[in-house]
Amino acid sequence: MIVNIMKYDGIIVLGYELDDGKLQDIAKKRLDKFIEIYHKKRYKVIFSGGYSIKAVKNIGSTEATLMKKYAVNKGVDKKDIILEEDSRDTHANAYFTKKIVNKLLWKKILIITTDINIYKSKYFFKFIYGPKYYFKFIGVRKKVSKRQQEYLIKYDKKSIDIMKKIYKEKNIHPGEDKKIKKIIDEFYVDKNRGWNPESVINM
Repeated sequence: MIVNIMKYDGIIVLGYELDDGKLQDIAKKRLDKFIEIYHKKRYKVIFSGGYSIKAVKNIGSTEATLMKKYAVNKGVDKKDIILEEDSRDTHANAYFTKKIVNKLLWKKILIITTDINIYKSKYFFKFIYGPKYYFKFIGVRKKVSKRQQEYLIKYDKKSIDIMKKIYKEKNIHPGEDKKIKKIIDEFYVDKNRGWNPESVINM
């Protein structure tokens, strides 16, 4: 994929669930794509990821911390790395990175994720950030069977449909930070578990 690396204010790399406290290969592929771009043009980057909703929170390193360690070992300057360690899912990746992005005054942002997760990432980032931001999404390839791919995409679409329903019921529009914060607070009321869209259908 050819990327115009000259036109962005910064980059966000989305984290991926750890495997026994270690980065999985797909997370490294996301980081390698960022590092490839970084060595062509030095960008500041936000590594976004706390603990997966499947993991127990506050045990071991966060996804973002391990991403930083990997990137620094590959030649990325620590000064160019910002960590977002509160999120536990894509919905929160968007919410918590926006708080950082606003401080940095970024408007044009390159987001690196996985190919089969682009659909979900686009929806959450565009809705939560609102219309005043420009995004480009890069999805590194995740090798899965056709059946697995269909399942994962179906799950992502289901998650989005649930959130669309919640946003509509609560009269929340794109970029409405205060209203979105209330949703995030409700999802994160269980500080150890985080949230899962399945658990909030009847909110």
